[in-house]
Amino acid sequence: MTCKSTCFQSKKIILLAFILLAFSCKKEVKAVHKKSTKDTVSAVEPEEEKIIPTEIEGNFLKRLLDEEIGEQKYKEMQINESPYYVSFANDGDPYTVSFSIYEKADFNNDGIIDYVILRSSEGMLGGNANTNNDFIFYIMKDEIKEKESHSILGYAPFSYNIIDEANFVGNKFKIKVTQNFRTYSSSVENLKTASLSFIYKNGNLYEESYLSKCKLAKLKSKTIFNDIPGVEKRTRSIEMHNYTETIKEIYKKNDTLINASVGGCDNLILEFNTFYKVEPDKINDTEFKKETALQLLEFLAKNTQFSKEINVAISYYQNNPLDNEYIEKIKGYGFRVLIDKDDDRKGQLRFLVQIDKIDNPYQKENWEITTRNKTAPPDNEDY
Repeated sequence: MTCKSTCFQSKKIILLAFILLAFSCKKEVKAVHKKSTKDTVSAVEPEEEKIIPTEIEGNFLKRLLDEEIGEQKYKEMQINESPYYVSFANDGDPYTVSFSIYEKADFNNDGIIDYVILRSSEGMLGGNANTNNDFIFYIMKDEIKEKESHSILGYAPFSYNIIDEANFVGNKFKIKVTQNFRTYSSSVENLKTASLSFIYKNGNLYEESYLSKCKLAKLKSKTIFNDIPGVEKRTRSIEMHNYTETIKEIYKKNDTLINASVGGCDNLILEFNTFYKVEPDKINDTEFKKETALQLLEFLAKNTQFSKEINVAISYYQNNPLDNEYIEKIKGYGFRVLIDKDDDRKGQLRFLVQIDKIDNPYQKENWEITTRNKTAPPDNEDY
């Protein structure tokens, strides 16, 4: 063997040894365990760099923590880095709630930075009621206080959907959702998925397909009650499960307090909830309850933009008994007036008016509403 060949082999061995030594001396990467919201085995991921909020951001996150705590006693609080969190002993069923800034931008173009907050609550088990998370859009009126907030549920043990992926593309919030296996009682391979996009515009957070595919998006007036004295609060937001627009209002005059709400995609879902003080001798009087219910319906028909729908229920009850049952005898409608009493509400009756206008019979279930379904399902599939 020549010197040239021997020297080449020696250099090769030395080089290999140096490479192996370099890899063995490489700095160890610490790992942290991140809990999955789908009860799967936790994944091991590299530790992320610490995120220190600015003073303004920290004050806002601290305010959210304080509101979460309220009058509760907590075990531990962390407000040095994101996520801010607080832990509760909760009588042996401990859980931790954390807040972190997922996105910040001026969503409504008023010159004030708004936030999307990821609120996460982790209990002992994935199926625990204290294990959940949601994405909350806070539209701010100043650096600390919001003027409105809108929540999109990411996960809860029996939520309808689970958000698998979420990110921002420009000013749009893009998510991928899967049916919750607990709610739909289906095998993993049969669970359905959908991709959705959210945008803040015209004073509300919208899922974009709602604006283009839902009949209720075309409502000219974003109100329930007409412009009458007594309407104390009007709130527009988004339904956290099927991402349709919701409108809620409160009417108050003297002892009368009516909570009203409307929502839906193609089908109108209308509700009014109120309580009446009733003399003991009338609290079980069937005729009194029917007469009072008709008076309530007539007031609502006169003072809301849904007089046509409410008059359908009035016409029915004028000629039929009112017995708390859900009525589906009139094509295109479903309604009931539920009247009940409770021992905790002595001398009071609750009147709950529910009116559904059915324009699309294929949107009876949450997933069908979420995906804005227009057609009948296959013969081997329920809806």
